[in-house]
Amino acid sequence: MNREEFTTFVAGTIEDLVQLAEGKCGEKLSRKVAFRWLGGSHPVVTEHIVEHIVDRVFVDDEHIFPCVDIGVCDIFEDGTLLIIGTVAGYPPRPFGQNWTGRAGPFVRIVGAPFLNKMAGKKDAWSPDKPLAYITPDMPVRR
Repeated sequence: MNREEFTTFVAGTIEDLVQLAEGKCGEKLSRKVAFRWLGGSHPVVTEHIVEHIVDRVFVDDEHIFPCVDIGVCDIFEDGTLLIIGTVAGYPPRPFGQNWTGRAGPFVRIVGAPFLNKMAGKKDAWSPDKPLAYITPDMPVRR
């Protein structure tokens, strides 16, 4: 997969993440998003988010980081959705299926702070605190 194709894939993933969050909270959400990598002192990015993600995950046409937890983590007072991401420590490899069975590196998550706020509960999350989240695509093991 080349960089242009991966960029299109990332843009579609962001919309998919918003739709997933809508399904979990039962409400229509804004398409205004911000993004932040977890860990360290990464800034919140509000512009060129797709390119920001591509720059971190895409290495070349034959290599991407294969496991990236990503999803809506929080919602700001103005309705902006905070999408967070974290790249697992696996070496880059060709684009393929991730461990959930979905195409590409993105393991979709929905953050507990977002779900709690949508349920009317106060949840003051900060990047200095652990993040609780659900992984809706986790395979069922028996």
